[in-house]
Amino acid sequence: MPIAEIERHDNRQLQNVANILAASKKVVVVTGAGISTNCGIPDFRSENGLYDLIQSQHEQASVCASATRCTIPRSQSPPSRFPGKAPLISATSNIKGKDLFSADVWNDPVSTSTFYSFIASLRKKIYDEVKQSSGTHRFIRTLRDSRRLVRCYTQNIDGLETREGLCADLDRGKGNRARFSKKTIKSANVPSSTLPGGKSDGGCEVVQLHGDLQRLRCSLCRTTCAWDEEGREGLLLDGKAPVCQMCHAQDQERRDRGKRGTKIGSLRPNIVLYGEENPSEDIIGAISTHDLRLAPDVLLILGTSLHVHGLKTLVKEFARAVHARPAAKGKVIFVNLTKPAESVWKGFIDYWISMDCDQWVSSLRRHRPDLWPVQTPLDLELLKTKSRSPKNLKPDEGQHKFTFEKENRMKNSDSPLPSKFKQHLCASSRPPLEAVLNESPHTKIFSTQDTAKSTQPPTPFPSGRRNRNPTTPLKRPRDDEDKITRPFKRMKKDILEIWQD
Repeated sequence: MPIAEIERHDNRQLQNVANILAASKKVVVVTGAGISTNCGIPDFRSENGLYDLIQSQHEQASVCASATRCTIPRSQSPPSRFPGKAPLISATSNIKGKDLFSADVWNDPVSTSTFYSFIASLRKKIYDEVKQSSGTHRFIRTLRDSRRLVRCYTQNIDGLETREGLCADLDRGKGNRARFSKKTIKSANVPSSTLPGGKSDGGCEVVQLHGDLQRLRCSLCRTTCAWDEEGREGLLLDGKAPVCQMCHAQDQERRDRGKRGTKIGSLRPNIVLYGEENPSEDIIGAISTHDLRLAPDVLLILGTSLHVHGLKTLVKEFARAVHARPAAKGKVIFVNLTKPAESVWKGFIDYWISMDCDQWVSSLRRHRPDLWPVQTPLDLELLKTKSRSPKNLKPDEGQHKFTFEKENRMKNSDSPLPSKFKQHLCASSRPPLEAVLNESPHTKIFSTQDTAKSTQPPTPFPSGRRNRNPTTPLKRPRDDEDKITRPFKRMKKDILEIWQD
């Protein structure tokens, strides 16, 4: 089946895609650099992208390195990191930006220095200049809050998803599959990123396939540490690699015991280059296998050109799982300005939306605003009211919640009353029944001796209706009660009318 192309002005097809997302229950999202370009972070392959920027920086570094090499004698030049192996990238060669993100960058000191300084400057720009995430990042959070998000697999290393409260910790694991059940969705009042082990636990909600810029990793022992400690960021900006303190401590400990020292590794950014293995590939493989078994009904691909081989394999596996849904209800939606190759993705991608990702999210919100759940302030107040215990109520709060029967039962019981209930009863604004009955000709039914001994007003006659709100007036007797000739019924009727007035 050929890929259906949808332009930005095709409202009918855009509405169709919006309806597919609104009817979905389990959505897998795959993102690339295109969802962060509106935040000021360039992508890789477009004009003025990262590859062009890296190439210009490398040319400047090569010129400086050539000038330095001419002034330093050969005997004083630093030894090669890989003795006996010729570098694949020459210091004076015209390197491409794509080559700087490959594993061959470690074979040449100039390329390594350029890589360190470029990644450190990119991280500094993201943390200092990018103030907020994009609309696409917020849409992914909306899918999570509406209990639709299975997982987000991203190629990005900027970590902007975490600013929206999405969990990117692989140690959280796969999450609880019960979060998609109807019972859990109806009973849950908080986003799915809850405490680990709960029924609504989403686990690691964002899987960063190419690493992140939050930590540094030792090239030898793979221990991770923070960027900002011990001046590491300044060294990386200068193109130098900090020393791993874990390896250094182990080496020093052996030397103190009179043993031979061990090799000390250097710290590098915790990102995965082309040709390298992901240190967390076992965890990522277990998570992706779990998500395939959940049988998602929509695969959403946003802002990526799908050129990386590993990502191609992952997307095709999820596309097969989505299309395996009964009655061909599963759909694969691709949103990017670049058209996918028909020869590669025919039969895998159903819709290609030729739009910017943020523009498409805005269009989606116009077509289906119900995808964005809204919790009004009134709902929040109701949740707070329900969560409050009667023990926390003040004496003047909720006086209308006590009925006549509860008051009389507390007054006539032998057990001592709590002080706040006594204050509540004393603060009642209703007039004493004794003062009202003194004006009635039928007060002889009450004993004056018992009234004098009692310190509380006598109990009124029951109204015949349980759990009645005391703030509402009593109902008048029915018309057929006027025909009752029994004396005590007439006296009861008169007293009720006096009490009502």
